[in-house]
Amino acid sequence: MEAKVDNKAMIIYARDFYLTNLWWIVLLALVALIGIVYLIDFLIVRKRKSLKEAPAKPSRGAYLSSLGGEGNVLSHKLTGSRIVLTLVDYKKIDRDALKKTGITGFIEKSDQLTLVSRDAKEIYKLLFGEDVSA
Repeated sequence: MEAKVDNKAMIIYARDFYLTNLWWIVLLALVALIGIVYLIDFLIVRKRKSLKEAPAKPSRGAYLSSLGGEGNVLSHKLTGSRIVLTLVDYKKIDRDALKKTGITGFIEKSDQLTLVSRDAKEIYKLLFGEDVSA
C-alpha cells in the first residue's frame, strides 16, 4: 500500500512553521546585521589607528651612532635618493640600526658607502644641516 501525501497540506504546514517561527528568523537577521556593522566598524577604526600611529622619526644621534660616530664621517654628498659617505672606519657601521632608521639599501665600494633611502634629502639635512633644494 502506498501512503498518499497531500502536497497542499505540506505547503500549508511549511508556511505555518515559518509564520509561527518568524521571530527566530528576524532575530537571526538582526544578529547578522549587528555583526556585519561591528566588523566594518572594527576594520575602519583599526585602519584609522594605523594611519595615526606613524613611526617616530629617528634623531640625528641615531644615524650618527649607527655610522660609527660623527668623527667617523670624512665627507658626504647627496645624489638623488642616495647619500654618499666617505668614512674613516667602515667596520664601525651598524647596518641593522641603519635599517631601523629607514635606510633601505647600502652600496659599499672600496672608499665610499652609499646609503639609499626615499627620504634621503631629509636625512641629509638632519645629519649635516645643509638644505638641499633641487
